[in-house]
Amino acid sequence: MDTNQPAWTTGQPPHPAGIRRSLRVRSRLPFVVLGLLLINQIFNPARIWVGIMLGLAALLLLCYVWARALRDGLDAQRTVRGSWVLAGDTLSELFTVENYAGMPALWVEVLDHSNLPGYRPDWVAYVEVNGRQSYRTEGRCQRRGVFTLGPWGLRSGDPLGIFETRVEYPDVRSILVYPRAMLLPDLRLPRGSAPGPARTQRRSNQTTTTVAAVRPYAPGDPLRAIHWRQTARQGEFMVKQFDIEPSGDLWIVLDLEAAVQAGEGADSTLEYAITLVASLATQMLAENRRVGLAAAGHQVSPQSGQLQLWRILEVLAEAEATPGYSLARLLSDLRPVSGRGRTIVAVTPSTDPAWSGELLQLARQGNAPAALLLDAASFLAPDDPQREQRAGTLAGLRSLLAQHSVASHLIDRSFVFRPVVEITRTRSELRTLSAFGRVISVDVQEVL
Repeated sequence: MDTNQPAWTTGQPPHPAGIRRSLRVRSRLPFVVLGLLLINQIFNPARIWVGIMLGLAALLLLCYVWARALRDGLDAQRTVRGSWVLAGDTLSELFTVENYAGMPALWVEVLDHSNLPGYRPDWVAYVEVNGRQSYRTEGRCQRRGVFTLGPWGLRSGDPLGIFETRVEYPDVRSILVYPRAMLLPDLRLPRGSAPGPARTQRRSNQTTTTVAAVRPYAPGDPLRAIHWRQTARQGEFMVKQFDIEPSGDLWIVLDLEAAVQAGEGADSTLEYAITLVASLATQMLAENRRVGLAAAGHQVSPQSGQLQLWRILEVLAEAEATPGYSLARLLSDLRPVSGRGRTIVAVTPSTDPAWSGELLQLARQGNAPAALLLDAASFLAPDDPQREQRAGTLAGLRSLLAQHSVASHLIDRSFVFRPVVEITRTRSELRTLSAFGRVISVDVQEVL
């Protein structure tokens, strides 16, 4: 339903296409009793049975008319602000139930079928004739992902519960929960075209801030490149040669291959990797660096600015483990578009040495490689037979990367992510004063 439509004050509610209204018998016992009374009257006629049957039939008719009026006269709206939130944020919705029937709704239940984890906005209310009831529901978005709000509906009926009415709204609204940026350890990532702070030996024809050498003037050299002091000393025109400056551009390569992941839910290498990527992208973009993302089926070219952050977070919010898309393949696909002089950071729990060769191929193009390694063994149960094997292969992989001067950082399950900005919430608790037995309301602040 369009939540921007005007509220109604008189008459019947509109009936937009797609809304389903139904009426069904909830309890068959009164009809069974009525049938038994009719049979008894046939074989044992008496006025008392006739009176009871007429009274029961009138009661059933009244309940039917009541329920039918509610079926046609109940309507509701739900309003949510925005279509995206960050993990840990609170989602707030406003539900409004209106009754245009000629009968009061002694009970109206709002039933919601949203798939947002931990979010249940179900509610029961009394709505008088031509009245309305509103309530606001809140729920914490526990994890990142794409979820749906709805479908939802109303359930009501007559006072005796013989008939049940339903008003079903098939509206489904998608909501995007972005991963939240966390504080990272001190990751000393290489910059530019060589690991670490070392200066590249390749010369550039473009002007930079670093002069590496001078050479004799050649036809076509720009006048602004002439080194006038050396020209005076040598007696001929000398031209500056510049070093390529360390680049701030960063490619983050996220390994989503399903076969190498370990753990479940929030305690998994997949969720840790996505949190690491979101945090690293946020930190680097805050330093005015250009950041790009490569993941299975996605390539976001390096750009700077806040809009680039939302592009990356949107990919991360929808990211799922992908079978058959190895990190080696991902790095190979990146090679034609990676450019030169950029930092390439692989985020992976994989211990397959095949991807390290692809990373070194990118390094030979003048890029600076690095790796954020997730210790998959720490996400496995202590008695898992693969635990020791994965720990051993991880140590061998780190040694191999070190031999080729590739910086690597290890993140295990014990690493505690702390949000860049802490979210606090105030909630009310009822406490009893033991001395007097008095119940008071106390506001409690908690960190989410």
